[in-house]
Amino acid sequence: MSDTTDSKPVLDSSDLVAAIPYAAYLDIRIEQADDGEARVYRMPYRDDLIGSPRLPALHGGTVASLLELAMQFEVLIAEAQTRLPYPVDFSIDYWRSAAAADCWCRCRLIRSGRRIAQVQAECWQEDRERPIAFARADFLLRAVDGASEAE
Repeated sequence: MSDTTDSKPVLDSSDLVAAIPYAAYLDIRIEQADDGEARVYRMPYRDDLIGSPRLPALHGGTVASLLELAMQFEVLIAEAQTRLPYPVDFSIDYWRSAAAADCWCRCRLIRSGRRIAQVQAECWQEDRERPIAFARADFLLRAVDGASEAE
């Protein structure tokens, strides 16, 4: 079943997205699946996100940005206290070209400790069973004042 039709906006996400200018530029939307399992992150399609007009295909950088930002948002939302996730490692596997359509992403928080969070994310378009990219990231969790959390 595709997640493109069974999600609804998370009402308090606009301030979070607006706080990150590139996330606002990409118009990333944080939505809750009707099944209540997890958050879904959506990047609506726009012509200016096309990287290859010949295909047409979305620019790979926008897909990578969606994945990285979604993982950061997932850590921010899941954390009980306010700590900023600073990316220290990020890898992405592109499985197919991203067509001229909305992109959807779902994240899985693998570990969130005192200092490090590890997250995986999967991105798809029309069919969740046919992902276009998969990413993994490690984030250093820093206190809001910029100081690293002490062990």
